[in-house]
Amino acid sequence: MFTASCHCKAVHIEIPELSATVTECNCSICRRYGALWAYYTRDQLRLPTDSAALSAYSWGDRTIEFWHCRHCGCLTHYESVDKHARGRVAVNARMLPLEVMESLPVRHFDGAVSWKYLD
Repeated sequence: MFTASCHCKAVHIEIPELSATVTECNCSICRRYGALWAYYTRDQLRLPTDSAALSAYSWGDRTIEFWHCRHCGCLTHYESVDKHARGRVAVNARMLPLEVMESLPVRHFDGAVSWKYLD
């Protein structure tokens, strides 16, 4: 079990296993956030955090919510607005311990132009 947490530790996400890779996206929002995304299904994760510690941001077509800690501002994850979809949740791997995060291979995704993986 691995735990991703924000800087102040108010938000924790429990992950049963590491993803094989993480994704760095260059779309207009991800490049500003500087996140490294590790993908899971909602059923794979446990979020034992008081919902009052989280704040969501959504833009454009409003199908994805980017979640932040209300206290320290760290971007922790994103997921579909449709909670019944039980689809993919992207956890910001930068919230993992440094030695864990640095061990994960990074894939680069061109979310700005081609919408394809570059490597």
